Amino acid sequence: AHSPISSPHRACGIRSMTSTQQPSFTVLTRTQLDTIRARVANPEIDYRQEEQRRLKELSDERAAKWPNTLQAQRARKERARVERQAAEEAERIEADRSEAEYRSEQRRVQIERANKILFDETDKVKALHGRMLQSDAIKENAALVSFKKQIDVLYKAQEAAFVVQQNQAIELAETAELAKLEAARQRALDQKHIQLQQLEDMKTRILAERAEDKKEGVMLKQRALQETAEGHAKEAARFARAKQLNVDTQEANRTLQTFKLKELELVHKQELAIEEYTKKKAEMQAERERREYDKRARKDADRKAIADSMEKNYLETHRKEEGRMARQVSEAEVRSAADEAARRQRLKDSIAAIDRSNKLQLAQKAEAKAKLRAEDAAYLSSWEVRLRELKAEEAAELAERLADAKKLQGFQMHQSDVKTRRKATQKVLDLQDAAQMAMAMQEQDEMFADYANECLNEYSSQGKSTVPMTLFLNKKPTLDMFQ
Repeated sequence: AHSPISSPHRACGIRSMTSTQQPSFTVLTRTQLDTIRARVANPEIDYRQEEQRRLKELSDERAAKWPNTLQAQRARKERARVERQAAEEAERIEADRSEAEYRSEQRRVQIERANKILFDETDKVKALHGRMLQSDAIKENAALVSFKKQIDVLYKAQEAAFVVQQNQAIELAETAELAKLEAARQRALDQKHIQLQQLEDMKTRILAERAEDKKEGVMLKQRALQETAEGHAKEAARFARAKQLNVDTQEANRTLQTFKLKELELVHKQELAIEEYTKKKAEMQAERERREYDKRARKDADRKAIADSMEKNYLETHRKEEGRMARQVSEAEVRSAADEAARRQRLKDSIAAIDRSNKLQLAQKAEAKAKLRAEDAAYLSSWEVRLRELKAEEAAELAERLADAKKLQGFQMHQSDVKTRRKATQKVLDLQDAAQMAMAMQEQDEMFADYANECLNEYSSQGKSTVPMTLFLNKKPTLDMFQ
């Protein structure tokens, strides 16, 4: 008998079927399969072969638990491969789930964005956004007004500070100028004081010399008087000597007068020297003033020369500019005249071209009219023939139209019934659409009211004016308010 197992290297199933049972399978191990195969192949099994088979099975069972065998390595690799495939499949499943969630979220976001765009495109929302822009403009205008006031205050403060600084600078300049004038006056006073001191010293010295000379003269006079008294006392005894003494006294007087004359001449010379010094001082002062005057005159002359040069340059530049403008005006006039002549020539040429075109068009129209009359005549003759043919065709078609009209009347009645039923159905659908539209409009109104309240609360929290939005929301809805 043949074995029902076709392959000895893989697990197989033995199928048992009856006429009243469904097919079923039983899974066998390799050892069980080998035992069955051996028993079927050779019914007489001796003890030694059975013992060898048992030992081999025991060895195989023990070897199956060893980790370093080829079979164990193959099993471990197979398990690793299966686990890796399961992990990769789990990762793919997770990635697909994440991708599905991401796509769902993106779809939800796109739908919300589309709804938001549609909501923002409604007339009420546009009008509300316009009032919100008005509120923003009011706040911006208020901020600009406040900023402008602050700028004006800053400008006024800057102008006041500039005026104060300018006054301080003027005061400092005046103080410096007064200090310079005071220093110059003080230097002049010091110089005058020194000159007066020098004159006073010279006068004191001269007066001292004069007093010394006078004292010496008094002493001489006293001495002369004493000698005269002694001479009178001894006149008798010393007559000759007194006479001689008188002569000597006269000689001394002459000498004294000569000395006095010399002293007077010396005093006169000193006065002349003082007068000469004063005169030279005055001349030096006059020379200094003259040099200052000359210096100012040279400066004025230089300024005048510079001003004359600037005026001359300005006049020269103005003359050149006027010349250039005159040349440009003349060139513009020449160009304008040339342009006018060219324009007139172009106008003349255009008129001539228009005249030629009109004549050509008139000739073409006359030729076209003649051709059209010939074509009309030919068309009339051909049309008379066609009319006769049409009348015959109309007579034949009239009968066909009567039959078709009867068919059409029956079809129209059927179509009228269909339209009546369709209108009834459409009316029901229209009522349903109207109800749905009313519900949608009510929902939109509620959404708009919530959105408007959120906008009002937001603008109120930001300190912006809510008057335009409040007036818009409180206003009775009309068609013009959304324009």
